[in-house]
Amino acid sequence: MERPDPSVDLRKHPRARVQLPARIRWQGPLGMRVEVTQTLDLSREGVLVRRNEACEPGSRVWIAVPFELSNGGGTQPEIPARVMRVARDEKNGNYYVAVRLERPSRPPARPADQERRRSERASFALPIFVRPAGSPWPEESMTHDVSQNGVRFETSHIYVAGDTVLAKIPWGDWSKAGEIAGRVVRVESLKDRPGPAPIANPEIGASAIFTSVAVEWTGPRAAAQKA
Repeated sequence: MERPDPSVDLRKHPRARVQLPARIRWQGPLGMRVEVTQTLDLSREGVLVRRNEACEPGSRVWIAVPFELSNGGGTQPEIPARVMRVARDEKNGNYYVAVRLERPSRPPARPADQERRRSERASFALPIFVRPAGSPWPEESMTHDVSQNGVRFETSHIYVAGDTVLAKIPWGDWSKAGEIAGRVVRVESLKDRPGPAPIANPEIGASAIFTSVAVEWTGPRAAAQKA
């Protein structure tokens, strides 16, 4: 199958046929997986890439484009995205994968008497390694946003408000802080992805891998103050 014909595409923004290095990250059964590829075309709200493996439409991914190969594969901010279409290239067996970028929208300002945050949050999708206090095994996940006083991230671990966690963000000045202690202040369910998933709470149908967890820093965050 040839790649989608732009003439029948109902996109808001036109796509340019530009080849740039891109890195795709997604949550696999055994943790995060990473693949480096190239874009075939891109627009303000979407990217088309070629992959060796198929993937499920609707799947959640994170993409870094253009991916800076010169930094040795180091950490750089990524953009959350959703797989919209998958088409097989019959000539070589590869797959064309179209993803829609989920750029964060700026939330409306809260009245001063309702705003409880002590610092502004920056919407960055960055790798984060989080482990519950007392556990030696961190889980690799992705942040939604970060601030001097806390972080919000997507996780497959089951957390409840009040849990103590240790988190490390290997990016910029945050990496100099090492593990930072924090307290879970809020847990929200996310929209389910396609495919089977372990049920964290059968009574409400919440899945363990579909939660957004907000953490308030309680430990040293000297490096975070510089972010």
